[in-house]
Amino acid sequence: MKKVIIPFLFLLSFVFGSVVAEINGRKITSDEFNKVFYTFWERIAHLPFSKPTMEDKKIFLIEYVRDLIILKEAEKEGISISKKELEEFIRKRIDRRKRNFSPALMNLIKAELVTEKLLRKLVDDSVVKNIPERKLRAYYEFYKREFRYPTSYKVIAVSVENKEIALQVKNLLERGIVPKEEDGIEVSKPLWYSRSAFPKTLRRKFRSLSVGAVSEPIRLNKKYYIFKILDVRPAGTIPFEKAKGLIKLKILEEKRKEAFKEWLRERVQNYRIKFYWENL
Repeated sequence: MKKVIIPFLFLLSFVFGSVVAEINGRKITSDEFNKVFYTFWERIAHLPFSKPTMEDKKIFLIEYVRDLIILKEAEKEGISISKKELEEFIRKRIDRRKRNFSPALMNLIKAELVTEKLLRKLVDDSVVKNIPERKLRAYYEFYKREFRYPTSYKVIAVSVENKEIALQVKNLLERGIVPKEEDGIEVSKPLWYSRSAFPKTLRRKFRSLSVGAVSEPIRLNKKYYIFKILDVRPAGTIPFEKAKGLIKLKILEEKRKEAFKEWLRERVQNYRIKFYWENL
């Protein structure tokens, strides 16, 4: 009997130890969580040098649990996402090389789309349609810091599989030529990054952060990355006249966040949620 019970208890302990969260008894294992988290981190994070911290994982787990609840509750209210809507979102926002999603990661995308629909349902766009200009001006002056933008850099990245090719790519980029994608060569879409978003590892590889600057090849995850700065946008403040539309969007977003926070608070009360941080 002991030969049967002891292995069983050991297995039970191992399974329990791998649970990172529970929602009404539905267990989320560390295996499930890690597959979703690292797929998300690798495919959604733009810069490959960003290393996830334990805090990143905790925040993601909380959001993962929240998204599962949102999907469940939105379904009860008749809010769903069609296959066409899902495909359109993926086509517009996600690089074609990064579209092989797991069902769990697909749920996160569905949760994002469901949340967008839910926000529009909770607070309609019309609430900010007729805001007087004096109120827009008051908002602008009070939150003027939010309309300042830092120095930003438009960057393109090329990744290759060996150093020899990396040096050839560096030479091409310095001559103003962006290599074509082919086997072993991947070219990212140009993306804007603020100076503070640049990892120190990357900044050290540039001689300067001026337009046209090309980094030295950087080895990471068995690949070499070469970056080029395509454009630089100096720091400044958006003028009031150009900021009006943005102010309305900010006010609308604030109203929706408050309504959503209350909606979610009421529904979360119906769930028993436990986190096992030690198993992350």
